[in-house]
Amino acid sequence: MGGKIKRLMPLHRHLCFLDVGHGNSTVIIAGKDSIVVVDVGRGRRHSALSEFFLEQEITHVQSIYLSHADEDHIGGLLGILAAQKVSIDYVYVNSDASKKSKVWGDLVYELSCAHNADRLEFMVGRLVSGHREELPGSVSVEVLGPSQYLAARGVGSTNRSGAKIHTNSISAVIAISVGSSRVALLPGDIDGVGLNDLFSNPQQDLCSRILVYPHHGGFPGAGTTPEEYAKELLSKIGPNLVIFSIGRGMHSTPNPDTVRQLRQLLPQTRIVCTQLSEHCADQLSAVSFTHLSKTFAAGRERGACCGGTVVVPLDDVSAVQPQKDPHIKFIQNQAPTSLCHDHPPKTSST
Repeated sequence: MGGKIKRLMPLHRHLCFLDVGHGNSTVIIAGKDSIVVVDVGRGRRHSALSEFFLEQEITHVQSIYLSHADEDHIGGLLGILAAQKVSIDYVYVNSDASKKSKVWGDLVYELSCAHNADRLEFMVGRLVSGHREELPGSVSVEVLGPSQYLAARGVGSTNRSGAKIHTNSISAVIAISVGSSRVALLPGDIDGVGLNDLFSNPQQDLCSRILVYPHHGGFPGAGTTPEEYAKELLSKIGPNLVIFSIGRGMHSTPNPDTVRQLRQLLPQTRIVCTQLSEHCADQLSAVSFTHLSKTFAAGRERGACCGGTVVVPLDDVSAVQPQKDPHIKFIQNQAPTSLCHDHPPKTSST
């Protein structure tokens, strides 16, 4: 179904929200030697991110930010470290003593070994509000949360209101800007405690053109409903485009209540899922993906893409790939129960 499509020329100044299946990975390409990655998806030995690196001929990464310790945000780095085909300058993480997974334990060990061997700088505890990295062409990567207070209290503790701090509470919220224009907000899997911490600074502007929706549009946890969470989050950000980074057949994302609330609050906002949710189509079609960008997408080979990898030129952020009209046509033809778009009424032929 479709097969992989190889680009003739690597991307040069683009923001790429990768289709990694269930997980997150965003790559900022500000220039040939100025590449930053936020989260790396899954895949202990082999990952969608490593496929993207191979396709785009990327052999050096300036910084990798791991928003939090969940496997679908960190697992892909293990194989990249082991292969040593891509050099990395910095890796940023926050400590999480509560995370007992083997992937997290192995990753921090391998990062420590790489740090001791002078292969990279392993930066622990720097992923807090105020950190900023400048890239060529007025591109910036800025951490908006967690606050120093919440990160210092740490997972397993409580905040001043007595709410327990979980892994998702300290999920890093990362903003990508070009000049003074906020292009994208990446909140990882931030929960209600993290949101309250983020919103506690009244001077902080959270408005953004693009939002990668937390929890892949699933349940947000921390005692809040998908509708309440969506209303609180979306009212602060007001995005023009919302991306749900999902894997078809995993965890039934995005949650229909989340999408419904999004459509009610922001009816003009475009919605793109990287893969075709089972909520939208029971079965996959053999249709070729003519609407997709040529960039690697994990769902392309088995015909599971909806939006696939979303590519945004940094010098023209309105020129989003996939383009809106052919993507909507694909949804109308291939997603009979789509959450994001109403189907036009059928007209009888007489």
